[in-house]
Parts: sequence; C-alpha cells; structure tokens
Amino acid sequence: MAGLKAYFYSASDPETQTMGLKVTITIDGAKRIEQGLWKATLKPEEAATLGECNSTSGPFSVLLLESTFDYDLQTQSLTFDPNASRLLNIGSTDQVILLSGETVRAVKTAAAAPAAARKGKSREFRPKAPLAAAPAKAENTSEIELSNALSTGDKLFLSELPAEMRSLGEQLLSEVRKEFPGELCYEPRAAKFDETPEIFWTVKIQPQDKSLRITVRGTPESFKQTAGIRVELDKFGYSFFTLSQPEQVQGALSLIRQGRINML
Repeated sequence: MAGLKAYFYSASDPETQTMGLKVTITIDGAKRIEQGLWKATLKPEEAATLGECNSTSGPFSVLLLESTFDYDLQTQSLTFDPNASRLLNIGSTDQVILLSGETVRAVKTAAAAPAAARKGKSREFRPKAPLAAAPAKAENTSEIELSNALSTGDKLFLSELPAEMRSLGEQLLSEVRKEFPGELCYEPRAAKFDETPEIFWTVKIQPQDKSLRITVRGTPESFKQTAGIRVELDKFGYSFFTLSQPEQVQGALSLIRQGRINML
C-alpha cells in the first residue's frame, strides 16, 4: 500500500560520541521512472509534512533528495533522511515526483523463515532439473544513452509526457542538448519547464492536442520564417509556437538556436 511512514530510532554521532534520536521517512509504492527519477502516490497534506514550501501549483508534488537513500525493489519502498531533502512543490493530486542525483543503496526484504518440517514418513529429496535462464530483456540502447546523458530536470520533463508524445519530446530534447548543455527546470506557477541557467526557451506540455508549446527569446520579426511553424508574439519579449510533428523538430531547433542568439 502506498503512503508515508516515519521511523524514529536511537543512533550515536561518531563526531560527538553522543546518542540522539534519528528519523527516517519511507514512501511505499515508489516506482523508478528513470535514473534519478521516481514517482509515488502521496496526498498533498502528507507531502506538506516533509518541509516548508511556498509553491502550491501544478498537478504533482516535487521532492528533491539531497543525500544517499535506500530503495527496496521488492516492496518498492524508498527510505530517506528528511533533513537531507527539500520540498519544491505541493501539487493538487496524489502524485509525487522524487528527484535525486545521489547514490541509491539497494536493499532487500529479509526472506521469510522456512516453515517447520512436517512430521511423518520421510521422502528422498530429488532436486528438480534447473530451469533454463530466461533470455535477457532487450532494451532500447538509444533510450538508455539519452537517460544517462540527461539531467534530473530534463528527465522530469520526459516523465510527464503522455506516452503518445514521448518520442517527440525525446527527439526535441536530444537535439537541443547536442548544442546547449543546460537543464530544464519546472515552473509550477505556469506549469511549464524553463531552460536554465539562461531562459532563452521554455516548453509546456499540452496533452489535450498532443503538442508542445514552446516560447523563445525575441519578437516574431527577429526570427527567420520556418516552414510548417507559425511564430507568434508572446509576453515579455518572447515569441511562441507549437510543435506536434517529428518533421517540425529541426525547424523548432533553428528557432531555439535563434532565441539563444537573441539573449546576447
């Protein structure tokens, strides 16, 4: 069952040689989405107990884990130190995103003790023939390489894409990162992702029409006309366009590239 649990225990401090009360938090039902990215079920009021947070926008809560934590693959339980975590947003749904660039310690649930041997006539034990090893599951090498290359914010963006938009989002982000080694940062007030450290482009997922709304620095007249993409005026010196087809990616990249130049 998904949820949040707190555990208190006594532990010694190796520096001060004193005993103190320690606390750990365990979130059950945490599913690994990508390296450094997890998703679980947690009510907003439960998320609010994890720390102070002034951001209460968007559909999901976001928690950053800033130290090594434990993950039990069998029970899908994630355990961490609440003093080494930071609550970035409290969402409106029961979904929480956990981000981390730290080391994960894999732990295993202790196996249950074997049942007591039954009384009665003994029988000779004959081991069964060993089962053939299951073939290794084929994985998409390009997806693994992309996952390893991307930062936490970029992975969060990809994890929020509907399945039918995933390929489009991956293609766009892969092309952008070949030229600009930044990181997307979720902006909950506008439910969009901003490029950092310089915001020369932003992207918002629009699942209703399966498109990405992209803003770029500069007014429409500062961009060269791109076939299949209509650039319109947005706010505060930015323009916007929508991306919905793979064949538009190179045109979108050209506009993003021009947006970077407009920052200079």
